[in-house]
Amino acid sequence: MNIAGKGVLLLGVFVAIGVIVLSEGFSDTSGSIDSSSVVQNTQESNEEAAAVEEEKTVAVEEASAQQTGSEESSAPGQTEPVASSESVFHPPAEVRVLVANGTDVSGAASAIREVLISDQGYNGLPPVNATTEEIPDSSFVYFANGYELDARNVGLIINVDSANVLPMPAALPVADLAEANVLVLLGSDLFPPEE
Repeated sequence: MNIAGKGVLLLGVFVAIGVIVLSEGFSDTSGSIDSSSVVQNTQESNEEAAAVEEEKTVAVEEASAQQTGSEESSAPGQTEPVASSESVFHPPAEVRVLVANGTDVSGAASAIREVLISDQGYNGLPPVNATTEEIPDSSFVYFANGYELDARNVGLIINVDSANVLPMPAALPVADLAEANVLVLLGSDLFPPEE
C-alpha cells in the first residue's frame, strides 16, 4: 500500500471515531447529578462567603478605628487620612509620582525618581524636599483615591515596608502636592544620615 492509501485509511479511521464520539456525546452517564441540590449548595456557599466577607469588613473597620484612635503616629505630619475609593492598577506612565526627600542625604529624591522613571516608566514629577521638622525613621508611600495598588507597587520597587503605604494624609509633608497621585516620603531607613 502506498503513502496515499495509508493517508486515506487513516483519515477514514478518524472520521469513524469522530462519528462514534459525536453520536455517544461527551456526557458522563455514570452518575447523574440533581440540579436542585447543586443550586441549593451554590446558594449556601454564596451565603457563607457573604458572611465571611462581612466579618472581614467588620474586622478591618475595627482595626482601622483602633489604629486611627491611637495617639502615636509613626508617619510625620499625618493626621486623618483621606478616604480612598476602589483602587485599580494604572499604567505606570499615567501615575504621577512625587518623591520628597525627608533626609539630609543630598540627591536622594532624585535617585529614587530616576529609578521610577527610567526603570519602571512612571510619570515622575520634579523631586522636592519634605517640610517635616524631623527626619523620619521610615520611608512612606502615600496614595490619592484610587491609586492604592500603584502606591503598593512603587513601595515594592523602592523597598518601602508595606505597612507604610497609606492614604494621602490631610497634613501633607510637602509644600505642594503638584497633582501627584502617589507621594513618596524618603526616610532614614532608605537613606541613612551621612557621617
